[in-house]
Amino acid sequence: MSEEQREPEGARSPAFRRWLSDAAGALAFPLIAIVISFLIGAIIMLATGDNPVTAFGALFLGAFGDATALGRTLLNATPLIFTGLAVAVAFRAGLFNIGGEGQFFIGAITAAWLGVSLGFLGPLGAALALLGCVVTGFLWGAIPGFLKAYFGAHEVITTIMLNFVAIYLATYLALNPLRGEGLIPGTATIDIGARIPFIGLGLGRANYAFFLGLVAAAVVYLLLWRTKRGFEIRAVGLSPGAANYAGMRIGLNTVLALAIGGSLAALGGGEEVLGVYGKMSIPFVYSVGFNGIGVALLGRNHPVGVVLGAILLGGLTAGAQEMQFATDVPLQMAGVLIAVILLLVTATKLVELIVGKRARDLAAGTRLERGLGQ
Repeated sequence: MSEEQREPEGARSPAFRRWLSDAAGALAFPLIAIVISFLIGAIIMLATGDNPVTAFGALFLGAFGDATALGRTLLNATPLIFTGLAVAVAFRAGLFNIGGEGQFFIGAITAAWLGVSLGFLGPLGAALALLGCVVTGFLWGAIPGFLKAYFGAHEVITTIMLNFVAIYLATYLALNPLRGEGLIPGTATIDIGARIPFIGLGLGRANYAFFLGLVAAAVVYLLLWRTKRGFEIRAVGLSPGAANYAGMRIGLNTVLALAIGGSLAALGGGEEVLGVYGKMSIPFVYSVGFNGIGVALLGRNHPVGVVLGAILLGGLTAGAQEMQFATDVPLQMAGVLIAVILLLVTATKLVELIVGKRARDLAAGTRLERGLGQ
């Protein structure tokens, strides 16, 4: 039997080749950006008298070297998956959701309130608290969507402003009507039976919310690429005029995109309360919503890319401490690497200038397409 005869039928189909081409195009620039950023980091380390091989080796060991390190990476990546998906869904509708931070806080205070109130229900209480996060996040995200769709208010401005409203509202609730006993200011502590359990297996505080993030990514993929509603959301993002001509309701899809994003970011805040801290302490975790923007950009606003981007950023954060212990490289070097990666991911022309014009073909997947066509 010839090689052509043994080739799977699906591998010769145009749809399969197009899928591989799209995958290559989606991964090309992020991978190039990561490689270049590490080269820039190595140059900085050499200039300061540090050994980049030793430093990057320690960074990798601190992120993935053993079960404990992997657990830290998964713990850091979990909330970034949710906030990254919140940005990605809105971006597919042509919207820029910068309100992930506020939506994250809304989910956190919702989980703290319902987790304490329903703690006697055990795991069912945790499930109901997460469901409450979905509802409150949906409603909070719908506010800028409604203002955008029916009053023309730009979503960048409204989502930024609502961040402050949500953060201060959650802080007030945690320190006043929902305040609990204890030295650390914040809400009361949630009963252990109503929390998201740890995975175990030596993974430290990593909990099953990571798998909930994977489920959320799968749901987002199925929604956007396998449902009529998802097709309309993407169509509105690609060409509002054409979508309107085809009878699609631009206003409704705008509201839904930001509302769904709000639900996802709120789930991230809820899982941090229910799975990691057991309460909403003040001050709470900051910058998770804003870091989700970088995760979405790194993942090219695709659910699979968001998961991979969250794991990468989570790994860099987890490995930075080990890198500092093993070498003289400061923790801030991980931030430098993240910043350069995101800079190069967004500055595609700069990557093309550094790598050459072939990067354009690589990003478009044309070389893979030609190879599969031979």
